[in-house]
Amino acid sequence: MTLPELSRSGPIAYREVGEGPALLLMHGIGGSSKTWEEQYRAFAGSHRVIGWDAPGFGGSDPAPEQTADCWADDAAGLLDRLGIGTAVLLGHSIGGILPPRGASRQAGRIDRIVLSGTRAGFVGALGFEERQREFDTLTPEERGRTRAATMAAPGARPEVLARLAVIAGEVTREAFAGGVSVLNGTDNRDILKALDIPALVLCGNQDGIAPPERGEEIAALLADVRMTCFEGAGHAAYAEKPDEYNTRLAEFLTE
Repeated sequence: MTLPELSRSGPIAYREVGEGPALLLMHGIGGSSKTWEEQYRAFAGSHRVIGWDAPGFGGSDPAPEQTADCWADDAAGLLDRLGIGTAVLLGHSIGGILPPRGASRQAGRIDRIVLSGTRAGFVGALGFEERQREFDTLTPEERGRTRAATMAAPGARPEVLARLAVIAGEVTREAFAGGVSVLNGTDNRDILKALDIPALVLCGNQDGIAPPERGEEIAALLADVRMTCFEGAGHAAYAEKPDEYNTRLAEFLTE
């Protein structure tokens, strides 16, 4: 299966494949709707799989306000325009701050959530200033390779690194800055404590961006949760260990 074509629904661009229960995939700050190639392939036969470009990323317009709540509302607006009543939300890294907020703001609409390689909060977390300087000092290709090296575990397959590098190299300065604005100061701890829907926490045991203890922190806050940590995977377990990642996701979706 080739990568689904990019479409637009209002200000949000997205890729879509398959039919069935809706599964909305929300990428990280070094990603786009291209991130989910392995998931489009795995779930096209069982779900209506939608991978969005976050506001300002890929083909999407920037959000009116660069806040987590505004992004969550944009995700709800995308579901509205696609005629989707209920959905499962999967968010990775920066995308992982959105499913809890979406479930909180759209009670009854979100069946369950998947939080992949993310944190309960990003207050002063990751040294974004150094990453922003890369836009001044590196070409897109160099920046992509640099980001890919931090996203994957040592020994990752060359073809995985190459794909991560291409996608990360396409992120613009403006998109990254908007993502940093969303992350800075975001804290979902109280929201996570209040949720009562099924949740799955996924992580890589060699993730230096959202290490396993961050996933454990999230899991400790949720009432109905299960957690899986993938051996030999870094921040991009969805691409590094796609078979294991997709198998665990499929199990959760059909529980």
